[in-house]
Amino acid sequence: MVQMKRLQAFALLLAGTLLLTGCVPAASTGTPPSGSGGNQQPESQAPPGSTTPGTTPNSSSGHPPTPSSAEWNPAEIPFDYASMKADVVIRLDEEPVLQSPIRTPVGSGPQTFTLFFRQAMDRSSVVEAIESRIKEKASAEEWFIEPDLEFRWVHDKQLHLRATPRTRVQPEDGIKEYVLDVKGARTASGHVLSEPPGFLAVVLAPNQLWKVSLDGKVREQISGYPGSYHSDSFLDPEQRYLLLRRYTEYCECDARHPLLYGIYDRQTNELTRYPVELTTSYRGEGAFVADRRGFFYAAPQEGQNMPVSETAVPVEIGEFVHGADFSHDRKKLIMAVGPKDQEQNLDLLLLNLETGEKQRLTGALKGFVPIDEMYGDVIPISFDDDGRQFTFAMRQSRSSFDQLRYRYDWKTEKVSAWNPPVPRDAWAGYTQTDDGMYQMYWNAGLFKGKEHLMDFQGEGLWLPNSHRYLFARHKENAEGHAVAMDIMAFDADQRKTDTLITDLSFGISFIGASADGQWLYLLSSGDLQPH
Repeated sequence: MVQMKRLQAFALLLAGTLLLTGCVPAASTGTPPSGSGGNQQPESQAPPGSTTPGTTPNSSSGHPPTPSSAEWNPAEIPFDYASMKADVVIRLDEEPVLQSPIRTPVGSGPQTFTLFFRQAMDRSSVVEAIESRIKEKASAEEWFIEPDLEFRWVHDKQLHLRATPRTRVQPEDGIKEYVLDVKGARTASGHVLSEPPGFLAVVLAPNQLWKVSLDGKVREQISGYPGSYHSDSFLDPEQRYLLLRRYTEYCECDARHPLLYGIYDRQTNELTRYPVELTTSYRGEGAFVADRRGFFYAAPQEGQNMPVSETAVPVEIGEFVHGADFSHDRKKLIMAVGPKDQEQNLDLLLLNLETGEKQRLTGALKGFVPIDEMYGDVIPISFDDDGRQFTFAMRQSRSSFDQLRYRYDWKTEKVSAWNPPVPRDAWAGYTQTDDGMYQMYWNAGLFKGKEHLMDFQGEGLWLPNSHRYLFARHKENAEGHAVAMDIMAFDADQRKTDTLITDLSFGISFIGASADGQWLYLLSSGDLQPH
């Protein structure tokens, strides 16, 4: 039986919103995407030069307000032309790390690009080459589109281009894309560019964060992400920060490409980009950073400039970390430690982030480290803390999916066996009510202690300070295709399910709920306003 991890389950539920990475070469045309997805690269390459916080304006259209042609006057961007090896570099301005040759998702609104040429160019031939290549692809392949183009030359080696789809691409439209290619353009000296690298822009409606009242009567889009960022749930109890991930490549395959990372602040509406991989559970060398907002990253290398954060705590423990998570109150780190090549019977280390005090339980993590079933990678040992106890699991052997499950009691400071109502060869992840009375296990359903109340209904959340579990239910058309979603509420005390909100855009995911239980935070690439 395949062991589900929370991130994998989340990705499956968002398949309808096209959470895909890529392995199709940038110059490939291939066939239209079939809907299968890619996976995250475990050790992401760091995108250079992307550490400056940026503000994404609020916009009901899903992208920042676009200046008119008269207002769009881009300035020259400094560039090292002497080091260029290709005839041209085509760069997405919003994420400069995304450069040709590439096939990558872009937002459904206007996108600006900068083209850097190794040699001075014949300007009219460049414009003609770009326009003819776009028309050629749009005529040959039905999923290619022909956007409106605007050109601004700074000089003969630098061109700014804005591409605007003529109609707004909706999630139900499937994949649309356009190509930026200068093949056939001439240099000022008359040389024809025969094989320049191209930029394939896959147009996706960006996921946006919505605030929706529990009765569905008030719905407000509160983010304005220009591109396709994805997230799980709020990092912090105050529901202010989100860890965002963006795919650098796109295809309909299982390739693992680097991701781009950032932290979104709901209060200030700012997206702060980080040049390193961000995770909510850490595995790696003993020198790392624990940001008490709820995420980790490896200690920065020389030359890496990280955003300034008052909540970032440098950690140096001098041994390999096989898994680290925050305690419920964010005051401590819960870690599995031991030599890097040690596969079993690790030590449990509790680190007080305020005092530096350490508490070690030698050999407390009995069993083998967990392995990702799809790729065979070692994955972090995770700890789920509710303030009263934290639970964790090891593997019975290297080749077994069976889990050895444990709990640590904060009062007794002891580790004991944990026996959730989940098959041994399935992941025992769960979410529970604030008082711990009810648990929803991803691989077993909803329980009160050992009493089974309901089968698993899909990714959802418990309303704060209640016994109501919210989840989304698909609505299908006559052909059996999911076309919308309803939000349902299961009252665990009354054993009763009610419909709260109907006919939302397909592909929504739960991000959180307000402390008073009156507001939901949802992520959706569609328009959640009632029609």
